[in-house]
Amino acid sequence: MEEFFEKVKRATRPALRFDICAGVTVDPQTLMNTGGDYRDALPPSMMPRMLDIEYREGDANDLSQLATRATPVGLLSRETGGCLERSPRYRDIMRPLGFRDELRVLLRDRHGAWGALIMGRAQDAPAFAPSDLAVAASLAQPLGSVLRQLHLTRLAETGASATAPGLVLLDGEYRVVHRTPTVDMWFEDLAGEPADAATLSASDRLPPAVYAVAAAVRTPDAPGTHTSWMHSRAHGRVRLHAWRLGRSDTTGAHTAVVVEKADSGEHFGLIAAAYGLTPRERDVTGLVLRGHSTADIARRAGLSPHTVQDHLKSVFDKTGLHSRRELVAGVFARHYL
Repeated sequence: MEEFFEKVKRATRPALRFDICAGVTVDPQTLMNTGGDYRDALPPSMMPRMLDIEYREGDANDLSQLATRATPVGLLSRETGGCLERSPRYRDIMRPLGFRDELRVLLRDRHGAWGALIMGRAQDAPAFAPSDLAVAASLAQPLGSVLRQLHLTRLAETGASATAPGLVLLDGEYRVVHRTPTVDMWFEDLAGEPADAATLSASDRLPPAVYAVAAAVRTPDAPGTHTSWMHSRAHGRVRLHAWRLGRSDTTGAHTAVVVEKADSGEHFGLIAAAYGLTPRERDVTGLVLRGHSTADIARRAGLSPHTVQDHLKSVFDKTGLHSRRELVAGVFARHYL
């Protein structure tokens, strides 16, 4: 993904003239941060606060707000009505670092949202203009479509990992209270790190996706647990499961995050989303992959055999396949099995 975002930044910098830019990947179902390229983004020390605002505290110009719009582009100064001081992201991060505004574009196609570009300009740079927002809007669909295809490519390249699960305990400021030795193995050779990341201590080098899932369980109405994922260069797709801890915890930890290999069922969910399968088409496809006949699928799903065949035809059209055999032996064998 870092190569993809590097090319995007190189191509768009002359038009958008940003001083910082983060290329973010997200889960299309939850919009949770799953990784990306942060080499030209905020300093790593600011990342915990940035993700805390995004997924716990909330702010203008959040990705969840952009997802509801016909044109998924937002400018922080416009979203705050010209009063940037209303934004905790501006007060706590942008202003101290000398940035004047933030432009965001959610990268999505008709199948869902797959990432975002988050750009900033310094105080001495000209303000973002309406023409800049138009350029950003033109990127949303084509880049979203490419990102969706890249998700499938990365799943196809995913290998098995024998690394044991890891555990990270974070305090109220997202500082590491404890981490098991295997955590460093899961996060070694992180893609898209800032240039100065190597100078940081190990406790400051958690991926942004870890801070995001930890922040998600600390919102007032959160259920106390949340599962997300990220892509590791060494281990493929990795599951992140966070718990909000009780006040009685004597270590000072507020949140626990377990890191482990994602299972094939989680891969299937992303594959189905990437191909734009409806919930019913996903159910039918899952039963096909488990070897059930049309009659079995009809009985289990409460459908007529004719309706099952209609759903399968739609699946074939969306995946570019022509038969059950191709469905099992082709794309889904490559990505899922």
